[in-house]
Amino acid sequence: MAGGKTTPRQKMINMMYLVLTALLALNVSKEIIKAFNLIENSLNTSTSNIKAKNDMTLKAIGKEENESAKAALAIANEAKKITDQFEKNMDAVKTDLTDLSGGRKTEDTLVKGGVAELTQGDNMELHSNYFLLEKNPQRPDGKAWAFAPSGKLRGDAVFEAINKTRDDLLALLDKAVKDPNLGGKDDKGETKKLLEEAKKSLKDKTGLVANDGKNSDGREQKWVSMYLEHSPLAGVFALLSKYVNDARSLESEVTAVLAKAVNASDFKFDKLAAVISAPSSAIMQNQTYEADIMLAAYNSKAQMNITVGGSAVEIKDGIGKYKVTGGSPGEFNYKVNIAVPGPGGKIENLTAEAKYSVFPPMAAISADELNVFYVGLDNPISVAVAGVDSRNVAVNASAGNLQSIGGGRYKVLFPARQGNESIISVSAKMGDGRVVPMGSKKFKIRNVPRPVFRAGAISFDKPIQLSALMAQSSAVAILENFVYDGVKYTVQGYTFTGIGRTGPKKASITGASLQGIKGILGGMRAGEFVMFSDIRAVGPSGPVFLENVSGMLQ
Repeated sequence: MAGGKTTPRQKMINMMYLVLTALLALNVSKEIIKAFNLIENSLNTSTSNIKAKNDMTLKAIGKEENESAKAALAIANEAKKITDQFEKNMDAVKTDLTDLSGGRKTEDTLVKGGVAELTQGDNMELHSNYFLLEKNPQRPDGKAWAFAPSGKLRGDAVFEAINKTRDDLLALLDKAVKDPNLGGKDDKGETKKLLEEAKKSLKDKTGLVANDGKNSDGREQKWVSMYLEHSPLAGVFALLSKYVNDARSLESEVTAVLAKAVNASDFKFDKLAAVISAPSSAIMQNQTYEADIMLAAYNSKAQMNITVGGSAVEIKDGIGKYKVTGGSPGEFNYKVNIAVPGPGGKIENLTAEAKYSVFPPMAAISADELNVFYVGLDNPISVAVAGVDSRNVAVNASAGNLQSIGGGRYKVLFPARQGNESIISVSAKMGDGRVVPMGSKKFKIRNVPRPVFRAGAISFDKPIQLSALMAQSSAVAILENFVYDGVKYTVQGYTFTGIGRTGPKKASITGASLQGIKGILGGMRAGEFVMFSDIRAVGPSGPVFLENVSGMLQ
């Protein structure tokens, strides 16, 4: 911006723009960056649990000695290979961005055994260039990219990888339908029906989807722009972990269906494995943690007892329903024991362990311009609560009229001055119906500063060239050094006085035109004075009077 043959003044203006951009970027609070790091770690933990579950299911299928099991195991291994490649690609993206952004912090992590916060977790530009602009075969440091898709931008490659991984995993169920040992076997069509219904259900409910959409203004916007370009770097890492988690979850569902298809008519397995499945391993304080506890590839009518920490768990259709309310923040482990009758009535005990994280409620409240509300303007703010859908977030203002414009964005209006501050308060509705306060933020209330009169391009802080003043066509009222864009004042009228050798001459003008003073100016010369008084203008907060201005002609 400040290179080339620009003047020193222009370079200074460009530098001030860069500083302002940096200051606006600081509205991404430290709390929300920590929340993104916590979510990333929680998703990584959940993904590890799902992978362990998938491995146990593969082992259970492999121990079945029939052709159906062999066919199911081969297709399940294909699913694992597809997801392994997807996770490898997303890890490569993280590796590139971690290196480019200076790595991660060295202090203790928020989650034991997890990854630390990124050094530049609030960076808003580095990854935009990486996903949307960078096509070079080498990084700026001369090393090769860990993620280097051929012939396409990385953002487009990530978008395609998400959807292709989903389609490839679901296509495996079509393959199973056609396999003579699975969907094609003679069991009155039960296995084929199971596989076809499972594919339809998984296609509808999987979160492994990347779609273009519309922004808050209703305009079409690319998925890459919505979710990668305009998020802080820490948010991008959490999003990538989310899609890896979605891919592993879909792989798990496909593998479970294949396991069930081995014996769809009676569904019996001799070898069992305890599995804990939770929608999320990270919850907010006072939010309810839920987990499904089940036996992998086991009859839903199995007579079993499930305990967690020695306490019995409710069982529905062969699935234990475990619930616990999050108390103090931190990470919590729990151990599950499943007692089930084996061959000959002998009780077999199976155990498994899992953990979940509790984090305190946090609301990110940021002004889209500055942390000041101005009377007469549409003051935009954005509100986000980590882990809570924006539709379940309630926002209130102690002063001003708050209006929602969708997608977690609002505007605060002040038709007239209402004190010196407004407090924005946020609460969220939890899954169990309770409403929990999420935080608040204080904003100053200020009047829009009074504009300054100019005769076209002529200011009055130095002697005025008569010929230059004669060349101007309209008077203007400008706001000097005001950060809001699009705030406009219009001159409605003024009084012009020319003080020369023949005495003062006046003209009362309605509107902003300077044409009515040209006759007086035509009879003046250098060394004489001009003055603009009784200047009236109108702006967002209504009509105002501007300060008188005057100057000497030269």
